[in-house]
Amino acid sequence: MVYARPDLEGLRTTIDNLKSDIKAGKPAADLVNSYQAIQTQYNHADSMLSLIYLLYAFDVTNTANRDEYASLQSELSELDSDMQNVSANLIQSSDEAEALAKQTLGEGYVNAIMNEEQGVDESTQELEDQDAQLTLQYDNLCATFMLLDNGTNWTYADIQNDTSLSNDEYYRLYDAYNLALNQKAGAIFLQQVAIRTQIATLLHYPDYATYCYESFGRDYSPTDARALHAAVKKYIAPIFVDAYKENDTSDLDATYFEEDAFIKALPAAAEAFSPLLKEPVAFMLNNRLYDLSDSAVKMDSGFTTYMSDDQAPFIFSVWTGSADDIATILHELGHFTNYYYNAAVGNSYGENLDLAEVDSQALVLLLFDEYENFYGKLADEARSAMLTDAMFSLLSGCMEDEFQQDVYENPTMTLDEMNALYKKLAVEYGLDEVYGYRGTEWVLISHTFQMPMYYISYAVSMVPALELLELSHRDAQAAKNAYFEILMRKQYTSLGEELTHNGLGDVFSDDTIARIADILNAYLEE
Repeated sequence: MVYARPDLEGLRTTIDNLKSDIKAGKPAADLVNSYQAIQTQYNHADSMLSLIYLLYAFDVTNTANRDEYASLQSELSELDSDMQNVSANLIQSSDEAEALAKQTLGEGYVNAIMNEEQGVDESTQELEDQDAQLTLQYDNLCATFMLLDNGTNWTYADIQNDTSLSNDEYYRLYDAYNLALNQKAGAIFLQQVAIRTQIATLLHYPDYATYCYESFGRDYSPTDARALHAAVKKYIAPIFVDAYKENDTSDLDATYFEEDAFIKALPAAAEAFSPLLKEPVAFMLNNRLYDLSDSAVKMDSGFTTYMSDDQAPFIFSVWTGSADDIATILHELGHFTNYYYNAAVGNSYGENLDLAEVDSQALVLLLFDEYENFYGKLADEARSAMLTDAMFSLLSGCMEDEFQQDVYENPTMTLDEMNALYKKLAVEYGLDEVYGYRGTEWVLISHTFQMPMYYISYAVSMVPALELLELSHRDAQAAKNAYFEILMRKQYTSLGEELTHNGLGDVFSDDTIARIADILNAYLEE
């Protein structure tokens, strides 16, 4: 894969030419053919954007890649407006053009174009660019930040991986690191909140959280999410606290897991699970479509991206040797598999974030029977740890969302007030009792800076993921069938529609979360 800056001027010219052809009343078939050619050009540009971001993620101190990514992202955001405009003009140009567009592009695509009221508003473009630059500042800060303590520089990884530290010394350094990072990253976030609030105001939204929820195309509101927050606090927090106290994961935590051993074990585990998983795993391994290397300048993140030019997903992560690394790669493998079978890329293709996280989170749980391949004699301990992590996803997904909702509803909060809010929420969600929060830790959540209001999707998606796990206990094949049915869903399917279609519950129902609590209790008591 080689990066080359796409010809955006040429793309603008072809868009302008299509606009002229629409005004001239050219035949609908010619217009749609021209539009498809534009889509190909746009998808190439989008593919290059994914690639340059990946190259930037390998070394966030590389200013050339950082600046190129920021520039291309900004220009493509401006082109989005032109694409939206010419798409709507084409569809509205005649009944024949609309019918032909639905036939060749898909009815869901056409409906999305016509229903898209937001798009990219030119009045907010400068603010969006400023926000993107601040995100890059945060990425660079996190990748390079070190705590100077008694003459020694500590990175976050140093603190996490130094086995010579006593518990007291570890927590002292961890808290000191977070406090120091909080001051610098917090200053960046305060600027982002101000900018994001301006964007929401210009687009006539009550707050930025509401704007984000609608931008993501969710079929639920921030108010619905608050109902989930309350249910999770009520039913899940007590079980999580008890499970954390009772489950001993010391052996799992103390074991170093080799990357090579995991990669060698993956094909057999995938084949045992399903031919539908074996195929994308083979594709990933045969083409080396992953990078787990560790580096001082590598972005501290794990994600899966897609290069449409190559029709290839790519997993980016960092292998440290902990048990969490295995869960992270299995999580990303769910995204990889969805891209492999069902990639949705390009202009106006909006992936459903919540269903995308079902792809990943359910796979980690449904692979329970294969854990001996990855964890050996620690498989049972790993399964218990994974259920505890599932509860943590429910709790943290809601907590981070509630934190951000409160901040964006009260955008004049100071940094001290944000830290106090985070500490208060950690107490309400039971996380303070387990981990001992100071209130500064929120700056470690990169999504808050990079993808605001995304985090609730980890909680929302974990509900059907746990339901699928419970189903697998009764009928393993039915659970796998439902999983792949969700993974290979039709484009533009809503969360509620897809869950109902597969016999799964309403995520935002108090009864559903109470039932999830029963499922967790049953598994943890086995």
